[in-house]
Parts: sequence; C-alpha cells; structure tokens
Amino acid sequence: MSITILPSQNLTTDTSTPSDHKTTSSPVCSLLDFNKRQPAIIDEIVANSRFGEIDGAISQRLKDLGFLPNTLIHIVAKGLFGKPPYAVQLSTGAQFSLRADELIKIQCRAVT
Repeated sequence: MSITILPSQNLTTDTSTPSDHKTTSSPVCSLLDFNKRQPAIIDEIVANSRFGEIDGAISQRLKDLGFLPNTLIHIVAKGLFGKPPYAVQLSTGAQFSLRADELIKIQCRAVT
C-alpha cells in the first residue's frame, strides 16, 4: 500500500478562474506595493529573511489560510497613515490583518 501526498489545492468558492482576469504585463511585486481595493492575483509565497528559521512555517501557515497561487486578493484597509498592518481579503471572502513582513512574502500580479 502506498500513500501519495498531493499539494494543497485552491478550493475557493469564486466561480471565476484566473484566466477570466487579465493580468498586466507589469512585473510581480509584493502585496505591500498595491493600493487599497486594487485587485491582484497571488503569484507565489516567497522567503523573507526577517523571519529567520521560522520562515518556512510562516509560508506554510499563509498557504494553509488560503494564500495560494492564482487566488484573487485585494487590500481592504490600510493602517494609520497608510502603514501596515493591512486588512486583506481573499476571493473566498476571508479577511486577514497582515504585518509588513508577511505582506512582502506574498508576491502578486495586478489585475486590469
């Protein structure tokens, strides 16, 4: 008997697919660089040396919460004077408050 472990799937309830949205030819940048209410598609979760040896655990936690590639995301609100923490919303409707170091880990592409 063998067991196969599959990578986590994006189980969003959003009926639109990433191919329904057109991404600009702009480069991938961190979620920290996006404006409030500007829609984006998550490209990947990258390493951030500020987390040190727990960086892998932070990346996995973000993925477990739904921050997966090809997921639509936008910033709902920014902190005082436009500084983090930011409230972000996934296409599933789930909202989270993230610090600057977490926002930098989430690499996105703008949606037109």
